[in-house]
Amino acid sequence: KLPDGYDEKQFIGNLADHYTLRKEPAITERIRFFDTFDWRLFNMSLVLYGSGNKLLLRKLAKSKIIHTIEIASLPVFIRDFPEGELKRRLAPIIKMRALLKLVELYSQSTTYRILNRDKKTVVRFAYEEIRLSRDKGAPSLGTYLWLKPIKGYPKYSRNLAKQFEKAGLIIAKKEDIYFKALEGVDKKPGSYTAKVNIKLDPGMCADEATKIILGLLLQVIRINEAYIDKDLDTEFVHEFRVAIRKTRSALGQIQCVFPTKTTERFKKEFAFVGKLSNELRDLDVYLLNENTYKAMLPPVLRDDIDPLFDYLRKKRSKAFRQVVSGLKSKKYEKILKDWEVFLNQPRQDDGTAPNAELPIVDLASKRIYKKYRRVVKAGNLILENAEDEMLHVLRIHCKKLRYLMEFFSSLFARKKINVLIDQLKKLQDNLGDFNDLCVQEEYLLNITKELPTTHRQPGWDPGQRKTDRERCVC
Repeated sequence: KLPDGYDEKQFIGNLADHYTLRKEPAITERIRFFDTFDWRLFNMSLVLYGSGNKLLLRKLAKSKIIHTIEIASLPVFIRDFPEGELKRRLAPIIKMRALLKLVELYSQSTTYRILNRDKKTVVRFAYEEIRLSRDKGAPSLGTYLWLKPIKGYPKYSRNLAKQFEKAGLIIAKKEDIYFKALEGVDKKPGSYTAKVNIKLDPGMCADEATKIILGLLLQVIRINEAYIDKDLDTEFVHEFRVAIRKTRSALGQIQCVFPTKTTERFKKEFAFVGKLSNELRDLDVYLLNENTYKAMLPPVLRDDIDPLFDYLRKKRSKAFRQVVSGLKSKKYEKILKDWEVFLNQPRQDDGTAPNAELPIVDLASKRIYKKYRRVVKAGNLILENAEDEMLHVLRIHCKKLRYLMEFFSSLFARKKINVLIDQLKKLQDNLGDFNDLCVQEEYLLNITKELPTTHRQPGWDPGQRKTDRERCVC
């Protein structure tokens, strides 16, 4: 590694006094690093980057390439990747999220050959400068000299290495340019997560701890809200909605830590905020599962369902515009600003908040156990008489219990609480899938009444009995 401010011309000139040098044409390489908004690749210790017409995957802090593919254009979603091992590797990680460009840098490298008396190349070295811009005046992220020994001439490279060290060069530590590039554009890898990752003091007053949790959820709301109108991917709406839902759940489940009037007011207002995106999220779910729905049909019928999804896409465009409009409304902004003011103001003595000064570990234990008993009771009732509505009620209880356990997980033994949360999540997912199917069945039956009637099969006779194909079109 060359010290800062090291002059290339002077350095090469000094070498030319002792060696016969041959300079090769300089090569400029543009390198672009990619990840999802929530750092899914980084969290798996993976680095995805593009160079020329290639996309490459490697491990963090490793130089060995795991997978590489040639691309005509940069993929945004996993569906845009060409079939192959790279797509199979990334699909369960990226899922429905869009790939975003994190940073772009430029590497200019010039290779020099050192010749012996017989004019044979005995060693190569490359002088490399890395910048965030093509402009040579831009700040350098690093200047490096790469020594490349030639087979059969080991002593030349050893002698040259000694001379480099005498000249003040140091062997570069193992560092990943990925981190330096992100630091250069003021990005911190792993800086965003929608999870409630906080360390609470067990003796902290319940109202103070609850405000910390709610403040973190407000950050998630605001971060995702800022990206919704860009429509980069559907997860911004989803994580916005989940943070709203968790806020409402916290207000309802962590009881008597705030004045009753305040709690009731914001429960209603966040219910309003949550409803803004209900239709959009439902439509996103249908469209995300388009290929899954098609795969359920015989191949001969799969194209016949296209009119349905064309119609859903049109409805989605309208619903999206309504959400963006709602988020720009004065009512929405007042709710969020008033909420932020409340979270930052000191406690006010109020007889309707008797749990405000309780140690948070005591209140958390009490509330979790009470909600757990509700889950068990609802589950036992289903064993006696299972109905769709009862399964829906159990799902809601499970969701509220899981939120409480996630809010307060730092107050309990990590391994034990994480196992319980994972088990509960599996149950909740199963109940959620069942509920979604019930809702989707009803929705799709209703949507058939709205579908345009222009998609008729050639020779269709309204008086004849519908075939299976025509029933599918309907």
